Amino acid sequence: GPMALIVVGDPKQMPPTSFFSTSVVDEDEAAIDDMESILEDCRTLEIPSLQLSWHYRSRHESLIAFSNNEYYDGSLVTFPSVDDQCTKVHHVPVKGVYDKGGKRSNRAEAEAIVNEIARRLADEELAKKSIGVISFSMAQQTLIEDMLQERLDADKKLAEVAQGMYEPIFVKNLENVQGDERDVILFSIGYGPDKTGKLSMNFGPLNSTGGERRLNVAVTRARQEMYVFSILRANDIDLRRTQAKGVEGLKHFLEFAEGQSLVRSAKAPAQGSSVVAEAIAEELRARGYVAATGVGRSRFKVDVAVADKATPDVYRVGILLDGEGYRDTQTTRDREVVQPSVLGGLRWKVIRVWSVDWFNNRQRVIDRIMERLTEKEKKDTAEPITALKFDISKEQVVEVKSHAADYVQAKMTERQAKGMVDEVILRSVIATEQPISFPLLCKRVCELRGGGRVTPTITAQLSEYKAFFHCDEHGAYWLNKAAAEGYDTYRPGSGRDAADIPVAELMSALREALREQVAIEEDTLMLVASKKMGFARRGAKVDDALRRAIAALKTSGAVEMVGNNLRLVQGA
Repeated sequence: GPMALIVVGDPKQMPPTSFFSTSVVDEDEAAIDDMESILEDCRTLEIPSLQLSWHYRSRHESLIAFSNNEYYDGSLVTFPSVDDQCTKVHHVPVKGVYDKGGKRSNRAEAEAIVNEIARRLADEELAKKSIGVISFSMAQQTLIEDMLQERLDADKKLAEVAQGMYEPIFVKNLENVQGDERDVILFSIGYGPDKTGKLSMNFGPLNSTGGERRLNVAVTRARQEMYVFSILRANDIDLRRTQAKGVEGLKHFLEFAEGQSLVRSAKAPAQGSSVVAEAIAEELRARGYVAATGVGRSRFKVDVAVADKATPDVYRVGILLDGEGYRDTQTTRDREVVQPSVLGGLRWKVIRVWSVDWFNNRQRVIDRIMERLTEKEKKDTAEPITALKFDISKEQVVEVKSHAADYVQAKMTERQAKGMVDEVILRSVIATEQPISFPLLCKRVCELRGGGRVTPTITAQLSEYKAFFHCDEHGAYWLNKAAAEGYDTYRPGSGRDAADIPVAELMSALREALREQVAIEEDTLMLVASKKMGFARRGAKVDDALRRAIAALKTSGAVEMVGNNLRLVQGA
């Protein structure tokens, strides 16, 4: 039969190349010979092409805004976050010089980056975010690697934290970073004025053909935050002295980092629904809420974004209307399932409002929006956790090894998941995520198969396989009984609902708290354990789950009461 060929690639990113394949590269004379790519051949032959325009890596729209605007003419569909008014691209000005005649590196920037990595590793919260460093030259990459290694060799505690990160820290250059991503990316531009104050318009690989592609690859590697360390300022780059697109891109990128300004802003469609959006926003403002219309930095907009007066910079509810943006979305699934679920993943509460409902009965629409806003408030009124100071004498302080671990989710493509029979996908999720509650197990299976609600039918269907696995006395699932024996781990900050955290995990966190505190009142123990589990606040659900775990510890004989205090029984 006829043969079919599908070639996947991005002409705005990197083709295969032989640059840096030899160890000796003179960047001043670097003639980067991009090898011909199959993608380019197909484009030359005018084989029909299709652009995939939805972007998911960046968890904040500011991270992709520059690339979308500079290289894709605003054609990527990206999604705003609830803290859309903030930016996650930070400019870090550095005082220093580029060692042009010597090592061709920039010591001041390298030092600033190594200090920032050390600061992050020393902070328990910041250390949860993975780190990548991208330099614009090989000499700078080597310098940063060496200085970072020196710092880690000198500080064993930092080295231990770095070792235990769920993704290793990488230090790469423009050329070999394609395909990588990290939560936080630190850039070292490296180039800049030399010790005499002279600035060359030579920026290594950026000056060559395809330099703009290298820049595009580099600036799209961050999931959560990007820091641009630079002795160079946008104003220093004189475009009259160079024709290179990569250097023009660098100037625009520095302008964006320094002041969030985009040279040619993404084309926003005419918002036909703006009349309704403004009317809804006005109604909400009259009720004391902060409301903005047309929130978003791409063609996709949240028509009305609503925040509380107390926290005006964090939106809570996003209202989607049936205007231009709705009509521009090609498929019903994208409109009704994907867009709301992507926004949900970015912490929005989404409400769909139809213009016809608004014109027929605006009061009912407002009531529905108010219901969602106040429903969120009720959930949030939980007792906040306050830091406690414990007065423990030196004799009682014991070096305690933490039993905390990362929550690792089973990974597979939607296609793989849909191709698996129920028993196999359940086995795969349990193997990676055990112990796991049954409701969460069902939810994970649905997520892996492409989203959708967990219906009673799906639950019943998956329930038929319960007997194939080990269910402990508290209802959590394991591959087998052996896996559950001697389990002494807990996984904080996993984003799981308190009810979905297995009792075995909570018992581990409680035991660790008791090892540290020796003897402690039950309420204080619950507070310490809830902080260990990474709960930002302590509500009824968290308390109920911890009470069940304390009851299980008492039943198993692992703890005993001493006066009003609980303590671990020796050897437990």
